[in-house]
Amino acid sequence: MKTPRISSLMAFVLAGAVSGYAGTASAAGFAVNTPSAQSMGNATAGGGALAEDASTVWFNPASITRLPSQTMASAHVLLPSFEFTDKGSTQATGLGPIALLPGAPTTADGGTDAVVPNFYYIRKLNEGWSFGLAVNAPFGLTTEYDNNWKGRYHAIDSEIIDFNINPALAYKVNEVFSVGAGVSLNYIDAKLSNAVDFAAVCGAFAGSPGPPVLCPNGAPPGQGAFDGFTENEADDFSFGFNLGFFYEPSDRTRFSLAYRSQINHKLDGTADFTEPTTLGGFAALGPLGTALSGAFADGGISVGASLPDTLSFSAFHMLTPKIGIMGDATWTGWSDIPELRIVYDNPVTTVDGTSVEVLGWEDVWRLSLGLNYYQSDRLTLRTGVAYDQSPVPNPTSRTPRLPDNDRIWVSIGASYAINDKISMDFGYTHEFIDDTNIARTNDTGATLIGSYESDVDIFSLQVNYLFD
Repeated sequence: MKTPRISSLMAFVLAGAVSGYAGTASAAGFAVNTPSAQSMGNATAGGGALAEDASTVWFNPASITRLPSQTMASAHVLLPSFEFTDKGSTQATGLGPIALLPGAPTTADGGTDAVVPNFYYIRKLNEGWSFGLAVNAPFGLTTEYDNNWKGRYHAIDSEIIDFNINPALAYKVNEVFSVGAGVSLNYIDAKLSNAVDFAAVCGAFAGSPGPPVLCPNGAPPGQGAFDGFTENEADDFSFGFNLGFFYEPSDRTRFSLAYRSQINHKLDGTADFTEPTTLGGFAALGPLGTALSGAFADGGISVGASLPDTLSFSAFHMLTPKIGIMGDATWTGWSDIPELRIVYDNPVTTVDGTSVEVLGWEDVWRLSLGLNYYQSDRLTLRTGVAYDQSPVPNPTSRTPRLPDNDRIWVSIGASYAINDKISMDFGYTHEFIDDTNIARTNDTGATLIGSYESDVDIFSLQVNYLFD
């Protein structure tokens, strides 16, 4: 008996959300690049070289040596739009002509609003040593579609919780050079759902050598007459590390080099299947229905998934007593995550109990430039732009769980000191995302063909408190 792989589970690292610490991906891939309201005002161009608030512990642990003891908290409201327009999605039937997938509406928006918080803390231990702590959600995305949309066999709901705690130590070697290191304690929880076209699955279970054929009850593939659902959840806790070097040759110029390691996860959880309620469900199929019930019984799963490593170089320079410029170049190693491997406790859910989804993602760069205008001791005005590459190389590699593409950031912001100890920051970013084509085929022959028009607005607010 031939059993198909179920592509509904393929996207545990391709899409997700941060809920509780809820977020929507605001950078290429599934990164949530909202470290602080201050950095958002510069499109994060300053990186670890800016080092003007406690969030610098996330960019580069070595840079905390230039700051007094302080803490800060920020929140970011993310308003994404991923508007899909169908352009002829199809279903392979094995019966001649390719059938158009039904579904309403033809245009769907998978974007979901969210809030992402951050917390950072720096304590100067003595003249040489400093301690820092970052608590944030560096990865994640959430998408949500109607149950009857054209791409329901690829994705309905996608959610990932990613929560990171990063303590760090830094040492000031001399007046111009510092080093630092930290440990990332990372937790991930993934929840995914989509429809399963059991009319298309029937032919494979019946042993047909070619594309899926009709179920014995006559339900045609791709038409929604024999749809079931799957909802899957898995989580894991793992570790990584980060290193930083900070060089400040003068009070006007500083440089930062920082590396953050890959984090390897093995998520454990459950796969929950809902059989079709139409046409009498599995019971109407006799022995074939019994085989389907056994193969799609609820059970445990484990998923191999990783978060990529990054290498960042940034610089800051005061052009005049009132104008500072900055830039950042960050490399992300998405190609080190070549596949998504899912192992089922139920050995007959797939041919050998394992499903492997090849991702084909590429390494990318994020390049940014920023400018600060120090209007007074209390008020700083900020702006910045960034070019953020997508790791997804082509429409066939793209998933509706993450309709990602290259994007341009345009940011503005301001910092205001209320008194000697308390200050506030505001940032606004608009992301212009290139129009995005998708031509994704799943294991039951459903091909989602269309395009996305996407953008993201981000509003950020931050409060800072100095202890010294």
